[in-house]
Amino acid sequence: MRAGAVLFGVLTLIKAGAAPSRHSDGMSNAVAIATRAKGRPMHKSPIADLAVYLDGSPSDEVAIDYAETIASAFGAHLECMLANHIQITGVPAGPGSDMLVAELFKVGKDTGDAAEQKLRQRLDRVAVPYGLRRSDGSLGHLSAAAERLAGTTDLFVLVQQSGKHALSGQVVEAILFNARAATLVVPPKPKRSFAAPETVVVGWRDSPECAHAVAAALPFLKQAKLVVLASVVEDGATEQRHLEPMADMARHLDRHGVTVETRELPNWRHPADALMKEAETLAADLIVVGAYGHSRLREMLLGGVTRELLSRCDVPLLLSR
Repeated sequence: MRAGAVLFGVLTLIKAGAAPSRHSDGMSNAVAIATRAKGRPMHKSPIADLAVYLDGSPSDEVAIDYAETIASAFGAHLECMLANHIQITGVPAGPGSDMLVAELFKVGKDTGDAAEQKLRQRLDRVAVPYGLRRSDGSLGHLSAAAERLAGTTDLFVLVQQSGKHALSGQVVEAILFNARAATLVVPPKPKRSFAAPETVVVGWRDSPECAHAVAAALPFLKQAKLVVLASVVEDGATEQRHLEPMADMARHLDRHGVTVETRELPNWRHPADALMKEAETLAADLIVVGAYGHSRLREMLLGGVTRELLSRCDVPLLLSR
């Protein structure tokens, strides 16, 4: 067994009676869980709990602020995950390698301890019930931990384009493709203060991914004052084949009590630009899209709406597939 795997097993810190879990890389899940009960809402809510991915960086404040806003709007529990990246790969085997790995792990664990203490102080100020758990390990290990958490919460919140953990790639895709969970991606520098969405733009396509995204967003759509189903006409091409399904979706949302309009956005070369422009025009609080309508490889090579929005959108973005 590799030294790194042994150390992760030996040095795992478990609190609140949580048991370590194993992954294919042999590493134990170093998770510290602490939960504080502030009272549970007595009414039934379409969103009972949401997870938020934190990494000890300044962007955590944005993630907590937005997640608390949404949790307050729905009377939901906030489950926070501190992802502490410990980089121990690339250590050559040989004399002294075990000691080097142990030292790297200790430094990483100390960094995580400091981040956890700071987060606890910040979370003591939130006005909703919350829990805090911590995972230490590689990016793959952290992605797997996020994926498991996403499978047991109604919504997953994270900050856009974190270079530290490449959220637009490995973590987001683990949540969308493996956990198949709805994901709220928040811009790191929002234009205005967060509030429960009042105006929502839905990037409409006649696809299963879009239908799933609309279903995941329904709690927000029902609370919004205006929802716009926006169909982008790419390169002047006709979108007549999409109009009837879009009308069907509008009728479906109307039956749910959603105030909805349908719009065609013509002559756009890049659909992501059209959606962001429409959101800017309407001062929208949220954009909803179906994620990765094309294969991940195709979007990686040629670009795509999902990747463009993940990298440039300055409005909170709800993705599902």
